[in-house]
Amino acid sequence: MSMRGKDGLFKAEKAHTPRLLVYTDGSCPLCTRAGHVIRHLDLLGLCRVTSYRKDPSFERFGLTFQALDREIHVVWQAGKKHEVVQGFDALVLLAKFLPPLWPFLPALALLKLTGLGPKVYRWLADNRTLIPEIGCKGGACTPKGTRFPPE
Repeated sequence: MSMRGKDGLFKAEKAHTPRLLVYTDGSCPLCTRAGHVIRHLDLLGLCRVTSYRKDPSFERFGLTFQALDREIHVVWQAGKKHEVVQGFDALVLLAKFLPPLWPFLPALALLKLTGLGPKVYRWLADNRTLIPEIGCKGGACTPKGTRFPPE
């Protein structure tokens, strides 16, 4: 399945140039900050970071809002093929394409091999703070899974 086209999601000069479409949670300050860091470290210009809450393009890759709400997803485009990677594996994939993170690849591989990386990622994803578009009530923000606004 090709992702090139009129929508401009992937504008590769050459069909074999890999591109990464990174879906983050735009209501999560940690996730938003991670998106900014990814953009800053993307020296090769290979990444496009977007919030799945505002960009429904994820549907064309067979992804669901529920899956994206659980963890980061990266759609990796190379030529006419694409692959979807999620969670800690998505972070490892991103590190491979972000030159400033290359020195950390051995540590990431070790964290993946031991299972610690995915466990820490899962805990962070499950306990992230969400800020609804209407903002925080009374200056307090609610953890994921809490009804907002509180009754």
